[in-house]
Amino acid sequence: MIEPPAGLAEGCLAYLDALGLRFGAFDFALTRDGVPIFLECNPNGQWAWLADATGSPIAAAIADLLLEEPT
Repeated sequence: MIEPPAGLAEGCLAYLDALGLRFGAFDFALTRDGVPIFLECNPNGQWAWLADATGSPIAAAIADLLLEEPT
């Protein structure tokens, strides 16, 4: 997992909020200079591989998020 560039995470959260989504898997490409270019947001993107690769409890975290009452 990587730390996103300044402002990118906030932009992704604003995107989710604008569309009324609780979760989204964002795809970006990087220019040769390392500038991220937004490609798409999948509202139920592929994330299961992350648990296998890192031992992260991502399935439980996403389930908890989806069960929370919207604010």
